[in-house]
Amino acid sequence: MESSKYKIQFLLVSCLTSFVLCACSADDAYVIVDIQGDQIFLGPDEQDPDASYALTEVTVDRKTRIYGKRDNRSVLKKHDVIRFDYRTDQEPLVETIEHGN
Repeated sequence: MESSKYKIQFLLVSCLTSFVLCACSADDAYVIVDIQGDQIFLGPDEQDPDASYALTEVTVDRKTRIYGKRDNRSVLKKHDVIRFDYRTDQEPLVETIEHGN
């Protein structure tokens, strides 16, 4: 019994650690590579010129807060460095976009 108690505690600590690490990844900065309507294509902020990167595609709508305002898509430009948060359980729909610096 004592052994299974430690296994459960280990699993709980592992799950909590994974959750914290996943939550921290939302702080990554991205560069806007392309904007097509409501779709924004993002690359990593720091890039090696000799490497290839898969772009991250996110979707914004009128509820997305961009730099503190709703329906503010016109301020986004290519090469802007941004940070973003997805809406809860609605990836790739974006809740907020902030400056990446």
